[in-house]
Amino acid sequence: MDKADGLPASDHVLPARSAAASRRRTWIILASISIGWKVLVFTLGAAIPRWVIKDGVSELAPGHRVYGAEARRTARALYTGPIERHGLVRAVRVIEVHPVSDASAARACGGLGASVRAYTYFAIPYSEARTVCGTGQVVYRIFRKRHASDS
Repeated sequence: MDKADGLPASDHVLPARSAAASRRRTWIILASISIGWKVLVFTLGAAIPRWVIKDGVSELAPGHRVYGAEARRTARALYTGPIERHGLVRAVRVIEVHPVSDASAARACGGLGASVRAYTYFAIPYSEARTVCGTGQVVYRIFRKRHASDS
């Protein structure tokens, strides 16, 4: 017993949390945060482009819709890297269908070309593909650097 107030000495000391329990709790919190942001990105981030981005074909002029659908398929096929094909490119949208000046393209596919934009997680623009007659080229830089003469 303690002489000051008549209580046993063990009643004065609050049980201290051990250092191991404190470290364990910190690691559990960090692991929860790590798993939480991954679940958020891979579920919500992957779903938003499908909810927000339409294919753009229905917005084209009636005469260009068939070529727009073909350009969308062609552009989708241009993203051949395994990361692009299975995860990074979440949606593609036909931006415009326009006439091209190439004479061979005019004979082969009606002289039309298209610009198709690809979107990644959270509907962020990833790149743009330019298609002509079932072939195309991907332009990876959507956000071009400003040159000194542009300002």
